[in-house]
Amino acid sequence: MPSHQFPKLAIASIAANFADQMTLALLPLILVAAGADAPTVSLVVAAQAAAWLLVSLPVGAYADAISRRSIMTSGALLMLGGSAVGGTALLLAFVSSWLLALAAFVVAAGVVMLVLSVFALVPRAVAAHMLASANAFLEFGRACACIAAPALAAALVVHGAGAYGFGLAFAGGAVALAAARMSAFDASPAPQKFSLSASIRDGAAFVVGEPILRAIALCAVAWNSAFFALTAVFAPYAANELGMTVTEIGRSWSIYGFGLMLGSVVAAPMIKRLPTKFMFVFGPAMSCVAVVVLIAGARRGSTWPASVALFALGFGPMTWLVLQTSVRQIVTPHALLGRVGATISTTIYGVRPLGALAAGALAANFGTAAALWMSASLFFLSCIFLMLSPAARLNAMPKPA
Repeated sequence: MPSHQFPKLAIASIAANFADQMTLALLPLILVAAGADAPTVSLVVAAQAAAWLLVSLPVGAYADAISRRSIMTSGALLMLGGSAVGGTALLLAFVSSWLLALAAFVVAAGVVMLVLSVFALVPRAVAAHMLASANAFLEFGRACACIAAPALAAALVVHGAGAYGFGLAFAGGAVALAAARMSAFDASPAPQKFSLSASIRDGAAFVVGEPILRAIALCAVAWNSAFFALTAVFAPYAANELGMTVTEIGRSWSIYGFGLMLGSVVAAPMIKRLPTKFMFVFGPAMSCVAVVVLIAGARRGSTWPASVALFALGFGPMTWLVLQTSVRQIVTPHALLGRVGATISTTIYGVRPLGALAAGALAANFGTAAALWMSASLFFLSCIFLMLSPAARLNAMPKPA
């Protein structure tokens, strides 16, 4: 693929991530403002995350066999459809947790399709030595979306205009659709006897058999379970335990976005200058510190623990994300990129509904602080998986496959 295709991939990816972040920030705020409890909020958050569990593997299998441009286009259309359903429901003052969960799932399914296709195409659009910089740029765009979306969502909910948040998500889908339609046609040669199950099995087998990828997958299972456990209960915890308003909660998530943005800016230089083994552990370790700060600093009327914790949760893990994405693209053969990307994405995002639902159950029975301690334990486990793996012994980036 010519290098001039990368800007189109970047536009599609950033627009999709904006739509994803808008719905992720919008729905908990709408439900909290409507008086929903923590289990209800966790249900909707879990529905959005479930798309990665159910959609990633089949999309990754087909991404190595058919036109990735077609997959990107289909994903953008799903984003448009899900946003339209959610926005229409809110305009009609029909705040149904089940309908909002369905809309969140459809939008997220479209994002999955588009993001997995971009992951598989980036190594063909840029040289291997530029992968970290390219991935950092994509993550910088996602970080900007994480800054803008929560603040916009909070402002809209406060003014009773949550439906327009779905309108902004719809706009993101439209931009992604236009960028996908303008990208170069990329069709991988389909095998004579294509088998969905065999393709999925090939991707999973490569991840399990490659020690570094296996470590990344195990770390991702624990980390993302922890992150969505925190995401599911943060709004109720901040409102009930810290006394934060909807505006302050939205502002805290914007600070998380600033952490992501700074992490994406410094990720590539840090990867070049620091030992790879340090970079592998740095992000998960920052996550452990963040949740401890959030719990230990809890004081009613005090917003600084939430701000510091969410900034740390953005900055550290972002550097890890850029690193592990680049490593995956380096050690994976081009013909397997779609399937391996889907397998890792399933481990990264597919466990999120489980984390959200478990946090909701703990919060219902023992309080939101108990759910946060579960999150901290899982973040610590993600560090352990990396420390016991070959990734913790890498002084430099691995050699290309």
